[in-house]
Amino acid sequence: MTITYWKPVRISLLAITFGAVLLVAGKLVLYPSTGNLAATSFEFPESVPLADWQLQRSAPLKIIDTSEVKAARKYEYQKNSITLEIEMRYVVNTNGDVESMMKGHTILKSSTGKLALASTQGVGLHGILQKQNRLYLSSCINPRGSATVTTEQFRYNRNTLDWQPNRILFWLLGRGNIQDKRCLWTQMSVPLDKTTPEDANKILQNAWVSWYGWWQPQFPEP
Repeated sequence: MTITYWKPVRISLLAITFGAVLLVAGKLVLYPSTGNLAATSFEFPESVPLADWQLQRSAPLKIIDTSEVKAARKYEYQKNSITLEIEMRYVVNTNGDVESMMKGHTILKSSTGKLALASTQGVGLHGILQKQNRLYLSSCINPRGSATVTTEQFRYNRNTLDWQPNRILFWLLGRGNIQDKRCLWTQMSVPLDKTTPEDANKILQNAWVSWYGWWQPQFPEP
């Protein structure tokens, strides 16, 4: 009786699996390049709330048409006598290497320093770098998973979190890859003329936690 009951179930499962394989194979043959479709356009808002900070101004940042950066904006906040600058960039088709992005797109192009990695519970990883009279914090807000800094960390999130039914359907419909290689790249900085590097680090980390908490649920739709 048990064998008779499970036989049609096994046949159904095999039929579904076989159908899925044929569907995927057919898509690869008929639409081999759909994984390279452009990501949905996105523009950063003029104002973003940041706990305990007052927004002073914001303005778009210049981007190159051929760049993987598709939108960019700079925000400036004030608290007491400290000015916090935040540069946001919407990056597509990235490998998640924050250090390379910093050297390719910001004033840190000529920097020879290495990012010091740090972790914040509930947020993920970020990098810290001191250059001249400023302290920088930079990280990649992922579409799924915690924030990352290196290619290995970014790839781990993609390999473990992107293989979901909705992403597979997204791919089968020809709207992009299963792996979502986008990033909200964040670069924060404060001057060191009115604070020590240790205190500046605390200021940046506290601001980063609040900033990440607002942006992660706001990640652009694919």
